[in-house]
Amino acid sequence: MKRYLEAGKLGAPRGLKGEIRFECWCDGYDFLEGVRRLYLDPSGNKFLEPDRFLPNLGTVVFKGYPDRTAVTPLVGKVLWFDREDIELPEGAYYNADLIGVPVFRDGDAEPVGIIGEVDDRGGNPLWHIRNAEGTREFLFPAAGPLLISVEPGRKAVVRWTEGMDNWYDI
Repeated sequence: MKRYLEAGKLGAPRGLKGEIRFECWCDGYDFLEGVRRLYLDPSGNKFLEPDRFLPNLGTVVFKGYPDRTAVTPLVGKVLWFDREDIELPEGAYYNADLIGVPVFRDGDAEPVGIIGEVDDRGGNPLWHIRNAEGTREFLFPAAGPLLISVEPGRKAVVRWTEGMDNWYDI
């Protein structure tokens, strides 16, 4: 499992005092409140220290970046956080830990495919399940009674109902 996970992307500077727009890709700005460092690379070498998040404005202010001129070089940068900085509640997991996980129909010994991508906009996860050859994909609503169990990094078991075999070519 990856240690550093995507937190979001920096946009344009806002105002004159070092605020920069931040498109948060996590469950919300409050998810990142305890994070002391956001990294500029996925290996955790270069980092920024958030001074404060301004969720109502969709912005962040970093220590050492006092004005608009200082934050301008950060525009367009993707930021990562260290998974060790955040304690997840029992049973919670990161969507990134599902990529590549085999998906089994309830009661089947062979996987129907693997999770290639997780689209979690709006809080309703949609898994892109790819067949073994990687040529076809199926969109699976991974919530409610259709999701039986998830073991991040290992496997997922789902309830497959009639009509769910609508795969499309990718």
